[in-house]
Amino acid sequence: MFTRTHRWTRGTRAVATAASTAALCGLPLLCAPPVSAAPPLTAPPAPSCVAVYESWRYVTASNDCGTAHQVQVVYQDGAAGLCYALAPRTQSTVGEGYFGRHGHVDHLALCEPYEVRTGP
Repeated sequence: MFTRTHRWTRGTRAVATAASTAALCGLPLLCAPPVSAAPPLTAPPAPSCVAVYESWRYVTASNDCGTAHQVQVVYQDGAAGLCYALAPRTQSTVGEGYFGRHGHVDHLALCEPYEVRTGP
């Protein structure tokens, strides 16, 4: 059986909890929704003539285009690798394989400055 003091304590605790929550939510840093910054610029994918090959240890890119491209590996966890310049008709190791820190490759992306394509 509850005593009067116990009921008063339980009621006071509920009021104190509600008051402290309201006081904390008065602070804009704690309860305001996160401010979304400008969306990050995403690098365009590499052209289809640049192929990516993945093994457990390395990621290799092959440039079968007639022009040079600077590419970087984008992994499935969102991490991006370093930029590598690929001359026409060459291939190079461009990242670590799927046993590395970031897992499997998602795609190859062009590095800045992005190449502008005009015409067909």
